[in-house]
Amino acid sequence: MTRKIKLLLWAVFPVILGVVLVYFFSLPFEKNKGGIEMRDVTASAAQSTEEEQPKYFYINNADNEPKVSALAYIAGDLDTGEIILSKNQEAEFPIASVSKLMTALVAKEITKPSESTTVTKKALETYGKNGGLWAGEKIKVLDLLYPLLLESSNDAAEVIATHFDRDDFISKMNIEAEKLLMNSTSYEDPSGLSVNNRSTVSDIFKLVGYLVRENPDLFKITSLRSYSNQKHTWFNISQFLRDKNYLGGKSGYTDPAKETMASVFALPLSESGTRNIGIVVLQSKDRYKDVETIAKYLEKNIYYGGEADANTNWIQEKVGLPDIREPNHITFTFVGDLMLDRGVRNSVVKNFSGDYSALFAKSEILSEIFDNSDIVFGNLEGTASDQGKDGKNLYSFRMDPGVVPTLKGAGINILSVANNHVGDWGRAAYTDSLSRLKENEISYAGGGNNKAEAITPTIIEKYGTRIGFLGFSDVGPTWMQAGEDKAGILLASDPNFDEIVKNAATQCDYLVVSFHFGEEYKDKHNARQEYLAHKAIDNGAKIVIGHHPHVIEDTEVYKNGFIAYSLGNFIFDQSWSSPTMQGMLLELKLNKVSGAITAKKDTIYLNSVFQPEKITEGKEEKINFK
Repeated sequence: MTRKIKLLLWAVFPVILGVVLVYFFSLPFEKNKGGIEMRDVTASAAQSTEEEQPKYFYINNADNEPKVSALAYIAGDLDTGEIILSKNQEAEFPIASVSKLMTALVAKEITKPSESTTVTKKALETYGKNGGLWAGEKIKVLDLLYPLLLESSNDAAEVIATHFDRDDFISKMNIEAEKLLMNSTSYEDPSGLSVNNRSTVSDIFKLVGYLVRENPDLFKITSLRSYSNQKHTWFNISQFLRDKNYLGGKSGYTDPAKETMASVFALPLSESGTRNIGIVVLQSKDRYKDVETIAKYLEKNIYYGGEADANTNWIQEKVGLPDIREPNHITFTFVGDLMLDRGVRNSVVKNFSGDYSALFAKSEILSEIFDNSDIVFGNLEGTASDQGKDGKNLYSFRMDPGVVPTLKGAGINILSVANNHVGDWGRAAYTDSLSRLKENEISYAGGGNNKAEAITPTIIEKYGTRIGFLGFSDVGPTWMQAGEDKAGILLASDPNFDEIVKNAATQCDYLVVSFHFGEEYKDKHNARQEYLAHKAIDNGAKIVIGHHPHVIEDTEVYKNGFIAYSLGNFIFDQSWSSPTMQGMLLELKLNKVSGAITAKKDTIYLNSVFQPEKITEGKEEKINFK
């Protein structure tokens, strides 16, 4: 062989080898029949062989992906590690309280079963009050996993980290991430409040896969409705609990992170049985809808096992692309007064061992209605706090703070905080209640920490449409009126009422105004209610919702707006009459382009232990505006 030939072979060989290697390693990344990019199996999520991995295909040969608000998402089979769908899977973002999954994992690995700690004042200085811990309290470290994962308690995260030396604990979190090949993940605190707690959907998928496979007992905590030890009852704030396919997960929110979610579902993606599917979203405007959209997309388009012609009957039921277009309407559910103190509290303690979530466990229809709603709105009749001083009113309501995560878990998005009972325990209880609502991602209207906040409409954006909410009380207490530098409510008697509503209407596409007004136990609205409701619509409101009478009142169409004068009670302890043990469950569909409304007036009935139980469904009617 001549020298020239040898040199030529040495030059060509690397090129040929490179082509072969590129071809070989590109095989797991080829596009499948649906046009969605397939990724390699992640080592931390699964170790199954190629022969063990079930084959799946796209029923519809779909090139479309689900339309979601999240900037990054991933969905994959946790048993095989196979990625089905993804978008920006390697983009790094803040992850908020999804960080607590790693906090829980590290704590479980280094904690002795009987190990206890003492809650410090410094740990309780962390933002947020979920968990209900108090300074000096002695508690088992492993018990702290429950408020950490159920209520997303930042205090619990700090108590755990402090017990093990905070800096050392955070170092262990980062080391654990490295072990799991989460190469784009970093932690700066144990709670997720830090913007420097960052990761990718791909890395989080690896973590979730590891937890499901290697720490199922730990992950199972996230699926519990509640958990009690001898001193506390903690409630799950996840709205996915009502989904029968939901196996667990962790959500988070901060302004920089927006809404985040790591979740697991058992989805029926084969003729028989289910697949454990992990779905992670980051930078979402609406994680619930995003995860739901992805899950439904998979159910309609993915099939595991066999050839298409061998499963014709089953596939026939699944054929048809999901409607990934944005809906042309916003769906609301409006409920009446929520008062979980006094007799309701006594009933929960006596009948449900202090578990407030049991109040929402009786009616499957109610859960279905809430699940199908974009926005669920009600009136919180009093404060939810452990602070303040009893004003010794005839009836003074102050609910257990534990009701707030319960309301979040039940599916309530926004509450009116303008009514005659919010001052029963003073401003301290009121501001504490507002902070607890915010911590649990429940919006509020009708009041605020100052007048500027109170008059600014609370905006909830759905499908590109901005829905604004304002609230007013026409029954006081006048001394609780919000001021320039003091917390309080908006009063319907405010001399700037017209201007407040007009300004709010200019900041959104449609405005909802809530009133606490009318006469108690009257089933017809009065002149004052009509005057205020009409004036709100004259100044730009589209929907007016009333509370306070404790019984259902009439509805009205006025100009281009819809009015429900009183929805009655949703959860209240007024068991002395039939009308006060029921309320209207008002379902509205608002066309986001034309403003047309269809209404469905259901009636919901409370049972003897104050659970919304029976629902009489109304007829859906198109509102004919005048």
